[in-house]
Amino acid sequence: MKNKEKDFAPSSWAINNSTTMYVIMALVLFLGIDFYFNMPREEYPEIKENIVFVSSIYPGNTAEDIEKLITEPLEDKLKSVNNIIEIKSSSKENLSLIIIEFDDGIGYTEAKLKVKDEVESAVASEDWPMFNNVKVDPNVFNMTFTEEMPIVNINISGDYSTEKLKEYSEILQDEIESLNEIKKVDISGALEKKLKLQSTFIK
Repeated sequence: MKNKEKDFAPSSWAINNSTTMYVIMALVLFLGIDFYFNMPREEYPEIKENIVFVSSIYPGNTAEDIEKLITEPLEDKLKSVNNIIEIKSSSKENLSLIIIEFDDGIGYTEAKLKVKDEVESAVASEDWPMFNNVKVDPNVFNMTFTEEMPIVNINISGDYSTEKLKEYSEILQDEIESLNEIKKVDISGALEKKLKLQSTFIK
């Protein structure tokens, strides 16, 4: 019985047409490089988490007062919101921070709106603390990892009035924004002055 040589047709064709194979390999290589460099991508891709933050600044108060006057009332309101996994809070001198984590059953934007509604309800109560004749205004925000995400946070504190600290912050903001490498500088935590107008109509 004669031995029959086995032949794998694609391999044999590639060996017999080596020039064609080199051309195909070069074409695949160049197309791959071209697709890689032209592929849409973001330097800082946006990553959204179902976490909402509530920060409140109440100057001139101890951590105990912040806990009693701001943190606890807000937490009581937020307990009624659905889809919450966990609520964490931190009360420090002059500052209250609450972190609310939601499950996937609620959208990123909807979670923030629900928290904002409850916070506004708490602020509307008669017992809500005031500073300089204006109600303390909690800041409700999400943390998104984008190019807008701060690279550096600078905290300014001292034995100065809120107006003076804000003035120093604005000076520092102008100095930092003058650097060519800096795109934008935001000030957070400084209380804005509000003017309440009341009209009286005389018949």
